[in-house]
Amino acid sequence: MSFEGAKSLFGFGHCRPLLSPYIDGELDARRRGAVEEHLDGCAACRAECEELRRASALASSLRLPDAAPAAFPLRLKRQAPSASAPPAWGRRPVLASAAALLLVALAAGAWYYARGPRGAWEVKRLAGSPTLGERRLEEAGRMRVGEWLETDRFSRALISVGAIGQVEVDASTRVGLSEARPSEHRLTLARGRVRAAITAPPRLFFIETPSAVAVDYGCAYTLEVDEAGAGLLHVTAGWVGLVLDGRESLVPAGAMCRSKPGAGPGTPFLEDASEALREALDAFDFRGGGDQALGVVLAEARPKDSLTLWHLLSRTKGDARARVFGRLAALVPPPEGVTCEAAPRVEEGPMLRWRERIELASVGADYASAPAAPGKVVSAGLMREARFAHAATALAGGQVLITGGLERMESPLASAELYDPASGAFTPVGTMSARRIGHTATLLADGRVLITGGSDDTFYTGALPSAELYDPSTRAFTPAPDMQAARLAHRATLLPDGRVLITGGQDEAGRKLSSAEIYNPAANAFTPIGDMNSPRSDHAATLLADGRVLITGGAAGGQPGEGPVASAELYDPARGAFVPTGSMHAVRYKHSATLLPDGRVIVIGGSDARMWAGRFATAEVYDPATGLFTPTGSMTTARYKIRDAVVPLEGGRVLVAGGGPRVEIYDPATGLFGLVEGDLGETRFYSTATPLPGGRVLIAGGYLAGNRATMYADRSAWIYEP
Repeated sequence: MSFEGAKSLFGFGHCRPLLSPYIDGELDARRRGAVEEHLDGCAACRAECEELRRASALASSLRLPDAAPAAFPLRLKRQAPSASAPPAWGRRPVLASAAALLLVALAAGAWYYARGPRGAWEVKRLAGSPTLGERRLEEAGRMRVGEWLETDRFSRALISVGAIGQVEVDASTRVGLSEARPSEHRLTLARGRVRAAITAPPRLFFIETPSAVAVDYGCAYTLEVDEAGAGLLHVTAGWVGLVLDGRESLVPAGAMCRSKPGAGPGTPFLEDASEALREALDAFDFRGGGDQALGVVLAEARPKDSLTLWHLLSRTKGDARARVFGRLAALVPPPEGVTCEAAPRVEEGPMLRWRERIELASVGADYASAPAAPGKVVSAGLMREARFAHAATALAGGQVLITGGLERMESPLASAELYDPASGAFTPVGTMSARRIGHTATLLADGRVLITGGSDDTFYTGALPSAELYDPSTRAFTPAPDMQAARLAHRATLLPDGRVLITGGQDEAGRKLSSAEIYNPAANAFTPIGDMNSPRSDHAATLLADGRVLITGGAAGGQPGEGPVASAELYDPARGAFVPTGSMHAVRYKHSATLLPDGRVIVIGGSDARMWAGRFATAEVYDPATGLFTPTGSMTTARYKIRDAVVPLEGGRVLVAGGGPRVEIYDPATGLFGLVEGDLGETRFYSTATPLPGGRVLIAGGYLAGNRATMYADRSAWIYEP
């Protein structure tokens, strides 16, 4: 495009202001085409576009402050929870499920932090006449560090928090910008109300008030401050920490928390808690209500209010603490071994299981309705390397080949190792021809393993067209021809005739693919076979008993996780065609699907939206005879990033090992999920579960939810013993 053409379309000679929405997939077809044409002929914009794509590498070097000097202008002490000890509720899969989903922001959107000018944020007028500094805000402007934005009772405004989120400023509000750096985004709310929606790793965004500092952990929330400086936090997604002078409250979605000058944050409570409980809790926290107020709280508490009582355990002593423990134990009975003296500091063994029960109760679930499942989980030692988003393949001889993955926010791995169930040992077994994360590994009929695609980029972007073969007889990897398209987050399904169906994924630019191809081992070649009915990435593909392949859900939009779909379709190898079938009851991506003994397919978990929102505990069953999906029992824990962590067991049951600290099993005879004895210590994402001889299952790796700022993988492995 010529300079004049660009100037006419964009209003300037370069397309730099459109690069971020272009990379995000937010432009319409006309503007996207114009940007692409301009990039072909403009080296400066092309270089900046590539820099934006690579800027995610900055995230790995961010130093997030636990504390910092006094903030402008209220001179509040800057505080954040310790990075070395993530708060207990933040690590849990139910109450903090939305927070755990922000980890994808590191994997697929961390480059956001580097975008935009330093020291100034964009502000738009939404209504009335807000003032920015000493000037009236007409339509839009830039808010610089040290400036205040004020709205009267007729005006509202919208602040873009760098490139990690937005803050809507309500009427009669005064808010100042006190820090605007890639590693720290900080506002000061003197009075009024703001609504924040943030997509970022934890402890990058703060709002200071006269009574507490709101510490963002990837969430959406409303924060109000009255004329006396008292605050009210209401979290609608994710979770938020309220801290001041060493006092800390951790507030999950669906909960609220008050704060008062001189006292700091109070105790969180659910938004549907009784008025009597709220009033008594306010008296206990801020007005010296003592034993009388505590008695009302305990009397009013429901099982759902166990969140509030859990916080009160650490805010009471002596007899008062014993009363809180007794009431909490009556509402949610603890496992044997839990004591008042240990709670809530101990976070392992019986205490971990009690906290899990409390989580279920707090979201209205009946923990007692989840039946116990047969078998138990025991340690299998350590892999040679820590890995997540790796692949694990059961070989013909009973060993498990583990390939690639990512250890932390560094380079993906090319290494591989073997697990031998006879010896229980992990052994290095050579190196792939490429570093890979998010690839597929498929056991062929002749015993070799086909490895396809993935990404060699740290932040799960880009895609590889390359493929290779592992031969167990030589323990060597050899290159195979490239696929017809570069693919990441695709699926590979072994067909009854020995060929492999490759579907969807995303390409080097992050575009979701509808294309599919077939690998023929006899010819050692990939051949295109046409398109699916919808683009799909992070979908599921399941071989049916009749040889067709059921393809469900996935993301279809421009950004990672954008535009998840509920649709499903069938690949018919006899016709070489994709045919629509019934839709699921929920949009899902990063879910899993497994064939049941009667020919039906159970679809499990997943998420319905990008970043933090909408993880599912639900499941549904597809019947090939009718083409319809039917809801079945729900898991005890919402789970996603489980594509390789769900396996069928002997006898028809299905084991689910990812997305939570406990393993559970689905029984198609009852339609219920049951918890297995033992736990994995932490919630794990992108782990693998692989069947072993004798009905056992190897569970390996994954990144830990507690390490949300760095996404450290774990070397631990476990065995499910039936």
